[in-house]
Amino acid sequence: MIDFSQTAYKEYLKALQLKSYEFLTFEQYFKSRQTYSNLCLLRHDVDRKPHLALQMARIEYDLGITSTYYFRAKKCSFNENIIKEIYSLGHEIGYHYESLSDTNGEISKAVEDFKINLEIFRKLVPISTCSMHGSPLKPYDNRDIWKIKGNHNLLKTELSILGEVYLDIDYSNIAYINDTGRNWTSGKSNRRDKVISNISVDFANGDDLLRYFQTTPHNNICFQIHPERWSDNYFEWTSQYLKDELINLVKAIVGTIRK
Repeated sequence: MIDFSQTAYKEYLKALQLKSYEFLTFEQYFKSRQTYSNLCLLRHDVDRKPHLALQMARIEYDLGITSTYYFRAKKCSFNENIIKEIYSLGHEIGYHYESLSDTNGEISKAVEDFKINLEIFRKLVPISTCSMHGSPLKPYDNRDIWKIKGNHNLLKTELSILGEVYLDIDYSNIAYINDTGRNWTSGKSNRRDKVISNISVDFANGDDLLRYFQTTPHNNICFQIHPERWSDNYFEWTSQYLKDELINLVKAIVGTIRK
C-alpha cells in the first residue's frame, strides 16, 4: 500500500468503519459533550491544495462519513467554490487561523485579524469551530492570543465559536493520530501540532497504522490529516514528498537555531 495516497486513506476509513466508530464533526462534538464508546473526530487542515481536500470530502461522502475541514485565509487554501461544495456534502468548515504569526506577535492586531477573516468565511458558510495553524517557521504560537485574560471568553461569546480544538478538548483519553511531517510519529518533524494524551500512538509507517486500525485501536480517536500530501497522482505525490522532506529539514534547522 502506498501511504499518503487517497487509496490508502480510503482503506483507513473502511477499517475504522468496521470497528463501528461514530464519526463526529467538531461542531457536533462540542454541542453534544456526551460520552461515546467508539468516537472518531476526523479533521483536515487544508494548508494548501484545496482540490485534494475536495477529493477527500467526496470519498468520505461516498462512505457516509462526515468530517471537519479547517481552511486558512490564504490564497493557497481559501477557495470559495471548494469550501461551499465541501459544506454541501455535509462536512463542517472551520477556520484554520494564524493571526498571531501574521501580525508578528501583536495580540490586539491578531484578534482583529481573526475577526476580519472569520467574517469573510461566514459570508460563505457557517463557522462554529477553529484550529490554530502551526506556522512552524515562525516563533509565535497562534493559540497564545486566547491565553490573554478575557480573549478566550471573547472567542466563545462575541465571536460565537463553540471551541478551539487545541484549547477546548481534553485529549487525555483520546488517541491523537496525525500526519504532520509526513510520518506517523508524534514527536518527529512536529513543532506545535501536539496535544497532551495518555495514549501512545506512534507508528513506523502506514501499514503499521492500518494494522492498528484493523486490530485493537483505542476507542476514542482524533485522526488529523493534511490533504495536500494525499494524492493518487504519481507526479503530485512525488512533488509533495520532496517538498515535505525539504520542509522537515528547514524545521529541524530552525528548531536547532532557536534552542
